[in-house]
Amino acid sequence: MLKAIVSILFILFSLQADATQIAKLKSFSIVNLQNGVDNLIFRFDKIKHYRFIRLSDDYFYIAIPNTIIAIETPLIPKGSVEKILVRIIKGETRIFFKLNRNFKYRFRLLLSSDRFLIVRIEKSVAIKPQEKQTYTPSKPKKKTVIVIDPGHGGKDPGAVGIYNKEKTITLSIGKYVAYFLRKDGYKVVMTRTKDTYPTLAQRVELANKVHATLFVSIHANYAPKDRLKAKGLEVYFVNTTSDKRALWLAAKENGMSIAQISDLNRIILSLIQTSKIQYSKVLAADVYKEMLKYGRKVYRSYKGRGVRQAPFYVLVGTHCPSILIETAFINNPSDALYLRNPTFRRALAKGIAKGIENFLKGKS
Repeated sequence: MLKAIVSILFILFSLQADATQIAKLKSFSIVNLQNGVDNLIFRFDKIKHYRFIRLSDDYFYIAIPNTIIAIETPLIPKGSVEKILVRIIKGETRIFFKLNRNFKYRFRLLLSSDRFLIVRIEKSVAIKPQEKQTYTPSKPKKKTVIVIDPGHGGKDPGAVGIYNKEKTITLSIGKYVAYFLRKDGYKVVMTRTKDTYPTLAQRVELANKVHATLFVSIHANYAPKDRLKAKGLEVYFVNTTSDKRALWLAAKENGMSIAQISDLNRIILSLIQTSKIQYSKVLAADVYKEMLKYGRKVYRSYKGRGVRQAPFYVLVGTHCPSILIETAFINNPSDALYLRNPTFRRALAKGIAKGIENFLKGKS
């Protein structure tokens, strides 16, 4: 009899184990792009089902049935969210969110898929109307904070080229840019000043923490095919796109698959203010123009490949005009030779700084 009971319990345990899946929460962020509105962005490796349970006006949880979620990223409260708790109850993961009790909220799903879950939280109480926010390029220098982001670093070398690693090139150019801007009286904050690796989320968090006026991320391009033909400068601002190469590049820089980028691509416009996109486009054009001008003083055949748009994660969460620069192709023989040259890197930095100043002074 005891043997039979043990057998039955073993079978039941086995069935429960088979039904319970293991999934990973790859990233989590709370993005506040409008007054009184927070967007909770979850990125999983893959989930099958979920339930959205509202407990009160300021308390809710997301339940993922028959799944144990391995948390790979810290769940840090921000904005309206005051506390986050994760509990596993009978093989179900529940992520609880406690909000500021001084307000009532509306909740709605912006996107749900097997990889992304995005929840929008809006304060439903009356908020004093504010004048429409506009970006004023002619702010006094003392109030201007420019965040320079040398891409990659530390354990992440970025693209490996003929002569250098991307992380080395970007840090060198970034330091030159900071030097030129500081020399002209601007406050500059760098996401890294040595060979360290801030995550994409940490770079965004820093920009928002210092109330950045604008954000510039610096990279070196790479061509998996036709490296002899692929050469020159590209400057990106954040937006949706159907361009296959832009999506591939965004996937590479974001550390995502093409399928995950497609999910992200669909929600960009719902998360970003139109004014931010417009100003980012102007900033990208100003920087592109000056980089070509100064770059060609050293590298006469330096090619301009245009101002483009793509869903780069590092540009999505910032509250300010933001661009990503692909300076040149690190695995093209001609581009790589000049990227190796400190004089060319300094010229590119001068162009970036000049383009930023033109934008801030409204000379577009």
